[in-house]
Amino acid sequence: MSRILAMLVACASSSLALAPGPLPASHELRSSHAVGVGVARPPLTPRASEPLLVATSGEADPQYGLLKSFRFDELRISGRQGLPGGKIDAHYSSRYWLVSLMNTHRSLVLRRIRSQLVFNVLVTCLILGARTVGFRPAVPITMHTLLGGFVSLLLVFRTNSAYARFWEARIIWGGVKNTCIDIVLAICANVRPRAPQAAADLVSALQLYPGSLSCQCRAEPPDGNLDPYALCLRMHKAVALAAAEVDASGPDRRDSVGVRLFELQLSRLNGDIDKLADAAGACSRITNTPVPLSYSRHTSRFLTVWLGTLPFVLAGAVGARLTLPCVIVACWLLLGIEELGHLIEQPFEVHSHLGEVRKLKDSESYDVGVPTRSLANNIVLGCQALVDLKEPATPHSPPPAAQELQEA
Repeated sequence: MSRILAMLVACASSSLALAPGPLPASHELRSSHAVGVGVARPPLTPRASEPLLVATSGEADPQYGLLKSFRFDELRISGRQGLPGGKIDAHYSSRYWLVSLMNTHRSLVLRRIRSQLVFNVLVTCLILGARTVGFRPAVPITMHTLLGGFVSLLLVFRTNSAYARFWEARIIWGGVKNTCIDIVLAICANVRPRAPQAAADLVSALQLYPGSLSCQCRAEPPDGNLDPYALCLRMHKAVALAAAEVDASGPDRRDSVGVRLFELQLSRLNGDIDKLADAAGACSRITNTPVPLSYSRHTSRFLTVWLGTLPFVLAGAVGARLTLPCVIVACWLLLGIEELGHLIEQPFEVHSHLGEVRKLKDSESYDVGVPTRSLANNIVLGCQALVDLKEPATPHSPPPAAQELQEA
């Protein structure tokens, strides 16, 4: 019995231990403050756990109002910041292991594998019933012990390949957010003062791009009947219009340093637009290239045969009373790991799982994929906040009241 339990634990634990963990989204850190402009954030709730270092004092720069030197003190706050809906503790903290265990019956994975569980339970009952009439074949445990390692490797490769697709999709959308922010900053700082009409065309096309890319990822008709590539072409034409306005300013200004710098900035803007086109192609590659069907089917067949013949081994080792519970636990663990790969191998098909999850919102659906719709909305809101952001008055310019007095 100890050998059988060790075999089952090894199969499940090795698959879970080698599964990839979450990676730091460092590519989004530089622009997260820009996207959050104008978006309300939940207040921090103090708690006597989870220390955080914060700047409590320092020397301020009188010109920019920034801190040049910091002194950090320890402040303990709540950790419910970081996931949509503020549920990072409930999802990922080990302190909620009992809650997770008690909510097993509400698991999406359990509901998706229930047909396989019922099948294995029926097979186990038939085998146990056959033993009551004298059919007791002697099946050695050696074969299941040897094949258990191969089952674990197949499950690890399956979940790793699926998670790699999920994480690549998230990285692509993080890059889209960063690129959109860069384009908006370039438009507001460089293009709008010199070519306002071209800047308006750029902003209009850029605001349509995230929604169009989200529709492409979800295999839906694009918003405004324009696909991402058409919007990129529209942005390139707007950049060309801005360059034409500068060329029309006269030969005496065409050779100035400011005009040359503006042309370099337009060239960089074209490069950022090309990044958006590359992101659309990368999303299309993930959507149109699934995991090979033979790889998925062979893993499923291997696991079905291994679990289907497991009652023959357990019945002679642990007895008839413990065979059925052991088979149920083994099927739940191993089939659940396989189903995790099926859930996230198509990271953009979040909408196909929404009907299976009770009260699951698209903004809280990272458990079953990448919520492209909510990400697109956040990108548009962040870009619009930057476009509407008013520049602060410079220290050298007098306030409006002083200007009125001077004119009077």
